[in-house]
Amino acid sequence: MPDADRAVTAGPSDAPDDEPAPPLPHRHRARHRARLPGLLVPLVCGAVLTLVVLVGGAALLVALDDGGRGAHPAGGGRATAAPSAGVTAAGGPPGTDAPASPATPAGATVAGWLPGALSEGTDLAASAAVRAELAEQGVPADRVRPAEDGVPGGSLLAVVGPAPPGSRVLARFDRPGDGSELLVVDPAPGEPTAEELDRRRALAEALLANPATGATGATADTLSRAAVDQRLLSLLAGLAARDGVGIASLPVLPGEEGSAAPARRAVLSALGGAPVPGDPAATDRLVAWLEAQLPPFASDEVQVTDDGVLVAFRYVSDPDAVVTAATR
Repeated sequence: MPDADRAVTAGPSDAPDDEPAPPLPHRHRARHRARLPGLLVPLVCGAVLTLVVLVGGAALLVALDDGGRGAHPAGGGRATAAPSAGVTAAGGPPGTDAPASPATPAGATVAGWLPGALSEGTDLAASAAVRAELAEQGVPADRVRPAEDGVPGGSLLAVVGPAPPGSRVLARFDRPGDGSELLVVDPAPGEPTAEELDRRRALAEALLANPATGATGATADTLSRAAVDQRLLSLLAGLAARDGVGIASLPVLPGEEGSAAPARRAVLSALGGAPVPGDPAATDRLVAWLEAQLPPFASDEVQVTDDGVLVAFRYVSDPDAVVTAATR
């Protein structure tokens, strides 16, 4: 199995086939032999080079066209945005019990949380009283389902009061007046198998062991606990193996502070030693890389912010199973 270090030296190039590839600026190379739990295989076909990162058998595909840096597909996800909330994900090891919850930011609402948190196919189930409250907040009626006869499969649950036993708390929102909270929970959260959890831990350990990975403080702590969505973790591992990546933070959406769900959003501040977004070329390369990914590694959001490039996935109950299914 090739070392991650060797794979980095054989990373993508934009040079024509008959000319030597110029070195990438400020490229970091690992000085040790930390191995990523997978295979890194560069495939060259004409002027397009694709890097395939096998994460437990699932291929993370990277395609960069010759001379195409900075080009983005029509209707792509690139956008400029204000700096994202810098609250670091605090989810612990997989489980249904949420850690102690920090205070919810003032003004955080379910209506504001919903678009960035859940795909259009994921609805909220709620009682009649909670449905009325959600409607007052501006939650679209077609995103809410009755919960009186049970929670439909694939839906989350909005409740006032304690979370149901066995559920996973995803977000908390203050209710005006009595100091109570409205919770959004996953009533039947998926859990990784022992093999999937071992894979996630090995990938996180290899990512942190790579000197080309820039992650400190709470971000490094979250990675050390492997409390990261497998889809996002696989992207970060691919970037670290290819060029090196700076991970500024693993932010959460307002209302998700203290969530037990794995982190699924990251702000990337460097690529190959070049600052992002300070270096336009590195920023364009990073955005193009992220937008080139195929499911299940195709992210739901890529935005250039003042703090870096935000890459985000919407919530799924069992992201480890999603990645595992891609290998079958």
